[in-house]
Amino acid sequence: MPTLLLVDDDENFLEFISQTLIPEGYDILKANDGIQAQEILKIPNQNIASVILDWNMPRMDGIELLKWIRQQDHLEAVQVIMQTANDNPEYIREGIEAGAFYYLIKPCKREMLLSTIKSAVTDYLHQVQLLKKLHDSENSFRLLEEGIFKFKTISEGEFLAIRIANVSSSPEDAMYVSELFANAVEHGNLGISYDEKTRLIDAGTLQEEVNKRLASPEYIDRYVKVSIKNNFEEIEVFIEDQGMGFNYDKYLNFDDKRIFDNHGRGIAICNSYLKLQYLEKGNKVLVKLPGKSQHN
Repeated sequence: MPTLLLVDDDENFLEFISQTLIPEGYDILKANDGIQAQEILKIPNQNIASVILDWNMPRMDGIELLKWIRQQDHLEAVQVIMQTANDNPEYIREGIEAGAFYYLIKPCKREMLLSTIKSAVTDYLHQVQLLKKLHDSENSFRLLEEGIFKFKTISEGEFLAIRIANVSSSPEDAMYVSELFANAVEHGNLGISYDEKTRLIDAGTLQEEVNKRLASPEYIDRYVKVSIKNNFEEIEVFIEDQGMGFNYDKYLNFDDKRIFDNHGRGIAICNSYLKLQYLEKGNKVLVKLPGKSQHN
């Protein structure tokens, strides 16, 4: 089980969270402020999946530590969960802009704490896996100028996303296109709604439901079509699924009303790193990635 770092100047609160999480199998590290947390995070190979971070602390507060974490290459995959007693939208937006995509309002219920941490750890493990594949993969698309690809499963989409990212001058950012591929499969082709996905994640049966729908006669012939144009300065990736579309406007940015949900961040994160343009009813999206010159 990955390690969690708890950062809070309230010893009683640290103890309460520790006693809640340890029986669930998590390894726990603790810090009383941002300075202590920095020293812990500088130690290599600790496998810290998530930092549960209080906003208001002495010496170095949560937002300062968060900004520092986002500047550290070796902490790229770490998911930060901000804890705060203030649920003011402007307050939360400041944290989002600094790189925190998970929130807990103090005092938090046990179910919400466990659900949020589970989602953050899942995102961490997924990103670590993708980054490893990205760094290990052969740059087989380096001479690609134009191509059309079709896939049906999320794993096939991830395979394609890794190859596309390796052509970009910012491969780690370009990997976020995999979020759009997953969205095209789950919500587009398989018709899993936002509320359905929330329930499936809580029940731990999302992958089971995805596999079931992939094999059903209603969805088995559906595929995601990806068209790529690469002029070596910019890469255009056009994604089209065979679903009914969706109200994409509400997902392009982080919504204060959804910030406490166990999913729903993928499109907003992707939009914050890449150039996104949804078309027509929402089952088509154009993404522009920074390319590499042929001479690089």
